Amino acid sequence: MKKKTLWTKNFTIITLGTLISAIGGVAMNLGLSLVVFDETQSTWLIGVFGAISMLPGLTLPVLLGPVIDRVNSKHVIVGLDAFSGLWYLAFLWYIRRFGFVYAAYLVFSFVMGCVGSVYSLAYNSLYPDLIPEGFAQKGYAVSGVIYPLATTLVTPLAALLYARFGVEVLILAEGVFLLIASAFESMIDHRHERRQEAPSIRQYTDDLLEGFRYLKREKGVRSIFGYMSLSSASGNGVGVMAMAHFQTAGGLTTAMYGLLTSAETIGRLIGSAVHYLFRIPEDKRYWLTVRVYAIYQLCDGAMLFMAYPVMIVLRFLCGFLGSQTAAIRQAAVQKYLPSDMRARVYGLFDVLVSLSAMGIQLLVGAMGEVMSYPAAAALLSAAGFACLLWLIVRNRKAVEPIYNWEV
Repeated sequence: MKKKTLWTKNFTIITLGTLISAIGGVAMNLGLSLVVFDETQSTWLIGVFGAISMLPGLTLPVLLGPVIDRVNSKHVIVGLDAFSGLWYLAFLWYIRRFGFVYAAYLVFSFVMGCVGSVYSLAYNSLYPDLIPEGFAQKGYAVSGVIYPLATTLVTPLAALLYARFGVEVLILAEGVFLLIASAFESMIDHRHERRQEAPSIRQYTDDLLEGFRYLKREKGVRSIFGYMSLSSASGNGVGVMAMAHFQTAGGLTTAMYGLLTSAETIGRLIGSAVHYLFRIPEDKRYWLTVRVYAIYQLCDGAMLFMAYPVMIVLRFLCGFLGSQTAAIRQAAVQKYLPSDMRARVYGLFDVLVSLSAMGIQLLVGAMGEVMSYPAAAALLSAAGFACLLWLIVRNRKAVEPIYNWEV
């Protein structure tokens, strides 16, 4: 009898494809930000550049979710990676011929933002189907380690390559990497059993509204998505306050802030490894998740009031614990959602996350003008803790069965 394993052909291929994409994505995020700042010397123009890439996330996930649910997500992923690879190579040709043109970088950022929004829907729709039955916890532990690992290993190398050769070599590498990822992903064996015909306008509208109706009746999923979007936004706000604090407080430096970020990343890597090796019993997952969320919010709020060595410990702890609950949530929610609803539901979630992220940027900017950075971070964390009590604890009857779902 053949022994069951997580590392089937399909799962191995999607993991390799994700790793290749992550390596290139981390390098390009750094390289493009650096070149825009070097050429413009304007943090405002960097902000505009980043905001342009976020705009598609406000509309495309909702509008295209019904379409993704009808088509084979594998073909979408393969096609988008191939297109992105060619788009990077075309952009490389353009900048080598015409040099730095800020408007061209904005167009490039917008197109890649559109691609990223659609790719995320297709990936979230396909990935659960490629994890063998009974291995969801391990599967999401593996996916959770990919981006922290890529960030830790690739960021210093990308900075070195940029300083030595410029952004062109990073763009070339990303284009090639994406084409390789597309080739790997085309070998996935995935049988699509959902509707494949092009929807009429009426069918499309019905499919779109069905996603809203699903969230309306699924209080548990709605509560989880609401908490994750709001807590993610408050966490990003704390990050902004921490960065400003390290740049302005005596005895703290930007390099020390970088080490703080590395401590959290290392915590995530170790936490994902532990989650892969040890299975958490189903009946303990909600209990563990609520307590980790609470600890995370308390650590975020207290961090900037602490001595630097304590900050390092707190960030490591947050990374370690955060990786545990992220894997639990992803595995549980993805398995709980009907396969023909994933893209639509996650499309609504993506829009909620984008709105929260953009809103918190404005709020944090205002808070930083009228109060100290540690106080602002503490207030944001308190708001996150209130959201935990309001959405996850108060709605325990609806939320607990999802977290404790057998995966």
